[in-house]
Amino acid sequence: MSIFVEHRQLVSPGDLLAKGKFRAEHNVGVYGDEYRSLVLGSFELREGNVLSVKALRGPYIPRRGDKVIGEVTDISMGSWTMDIRAPYEATLPAGRFPARINPVLDDIRRYLSVGDYVFAEVAEFDRSRPPILDATLSREYGPIRDGVVIAVEPTRVPRIIGKKGSMVQLLNRELGVNINVGQNGFVWIRSQDKEKRAVAVQLIRKIEAEAHTSGLTSRIEEFLRAFKNGSQPESTQNVQETSKPEGEG
Repeated sequence: MSIFVEHRQLVSPGDLLAKGKFRAEHNVGVYGDEYRSLVLGSFELREGNVLSVKALRGPYIPRRGDKVIGEVTDISMGSWTMDIRAPYEATLPAGRFPARINPVLDDIRRYLSVGDYVFAEVAEFDRSRPPILDATLSREYGPIRDGVVIAVEPTRVPRIIGKKGSMVQLLNRELGVNINVGQNGFVWIRSQDKEKRAVAVQLIRKIEAEAHTSGLTSRIEEFLRAFKNGSQPESTQNVQETSKPEGEG
């Protein structure tokens, strides 16, 4: 058995990964005794001679129970149409909005307008109909009225969250910000301190760009130590907040 690439090395579609007897999992094609990458991604060799490639890009595919951040794109009498960065538009019914709404008597545009963001959960999805969102299942859900929302590659979300939420907890604790990450690749960042918010945006961009590399957590910790000591290894000037919900001060 032979392996031709290193663990976490970037590979392209068609690249030869290995020859011999292996078990192919995500994004690995089998051609006789050859194993080749099917996508642009990070190669992984796991215990049991398991070959896998983590895609660096790809759409978000909804799953029931996912926490997502959606953007309102259209409004009907009793529901909002939401962009959740998936191949399917989602629906948020007025009956699943935190405020009590009577769709017959109330104009639901009073509660959410086109371009507004909502933090919610995928309540129903089976690919035979649009995903149904619910913003009543947790007190943390509802319309986003402050902070900034930025978009990242959905495939990088697990690295941004970290194992058991470790990366987000690190940023929240060390910067004193409040970050919520949607499984669909929208990230909501809140802080009254604009500098800390800008640093949070920059670090999330750094994690997104370097998600496939080793030693990332150590580099983020080093950055945070430097920031808290009054110096920064990388400038936070010109950090662009890609979306600013209404009400941001």
